[in-house]
Amino acid sequence: MIDTVDTIMNEYYQSVEIYKKLRYDVGEIITTLIDLNQIKISNMTLRIKSEEALKNKVISKAKYNHLDEITDVLGCRIVTLFESDVDRIFDLLDKTFEIVEIVDKRKKHKVNNIEFGYTSLHLVVKFTDARCQLVEYQKYQDILFEIQLRTVLQHAWAEVEHGLGYKSFYEPPMEIKRKLNRLAATLEILDEEFEDIRYEITMYNQSLDREEKVLKTDINKDSLIAYVNSSPILNEMAETIAGKYHYQIIRDPHLISQQKLVVKLNFYGYQYINELNDDIIKHKNTLLTIGEELSGHINYDYTLNLYSTLLWFSFIPVIKNLIAGHGSSNEDILDDVILETFRNSSLSIFDVFNPKRVSAADDGSGDNEEE
Repeated sequence: MIDTVDTIMNEYYQSVEIYKKLRYDVGEIITTLIDLNQIKISNMTLRIKSEEALKNKVISKAKYNHLDEITDVLGCRIVTLFESDVDRIFDLLDKTFEIVEIVDKRKKHKVNNIEFGYTSLHLVVKFTDARCQLVEYQKYQDILFEIQLRTVLQHAWAEVEHGLGYKSFYEPPMEIKRKLNRLAATLEILDEEFEDIRYEITMYNQSLDREEKVLKTDINKDSLIAYVNSSPILNEMAETIAGKYHYQIIRDPHLISQQKLVVKLNFYGYQYINELNDDIIKHKNTLLTIGEELSGHINYDYTLNLYSTLLWFSFIPVIKNLIAGHGSSNEDILDDVILETFRNSSLSIFDVFNPKRVSAADDGSGDNEEE
């Protein structure tokens, strides 16, 4: 045994630099796969087994004679947000690497009601022969490594399960097993519910490509984005102002979160897009003038954000409240009063909505305000 341990450790010392390079290249390849396929993950970690951990494994298992028999010298763990992404990433890995072994521990507790746990999909893989024909990958020929795929909830379960330490010295009694089974089943339900919600959100967002659907939708960040994108009035207004000042139109929806426009519009009494749209049509001339006033004074980069049209409109309810005692129901007269009030207070408005100040004040925390 001592000779075997010494042999394996010597091979480890001779190969550790190769494993370090392998860790880097595997990380680059998998990151590229995930990014190109637009999969959002929680995190990905790659580690090389430490000397102590390797030595303990060789001694405790007592079945290894050489380093290349140990498949987890390099290990990669990918933690996804959704269960379906585990399968999506598996398909990508299957096309990229040669999969030597698959252990789907997610199914273990489903076929045996005494077993419990909420673990992951384990793969033992290596670089394909075709990839190893490339000179930069020739050194990885036949080196096995492990990839572990699990969701955030599966990972949380595994961490807590490990912290309980019940496998260290004894098997827990049946009552504890039943509790663990119930918890594991609850987490499975949560994973499924998150998948359902993800699907419903996707269907909801896809439905917003129809203008009549958008108008009937409650005001939220996604519906505001869809409304501005599809609104002929707001788009024509932006094009008119951009043409007048020779600005380039950009689309940066972060402005909606930065300026808390959902909260502001709800505060002003707007609950649905059609209510907002009715008042934008009613005050379109005033809105255009406000946009021209603001764009002509505070633009520093010669661009016009399409979603600024909502910011311009947010002035109108404020000023309408200020002049609520005017007593006239004539919208033309009311628009004149709004514009006069706006221009008289324009210096303070420019100061508050100076984009340089907004940028400096925004530390990124407000970006999730209405996500």
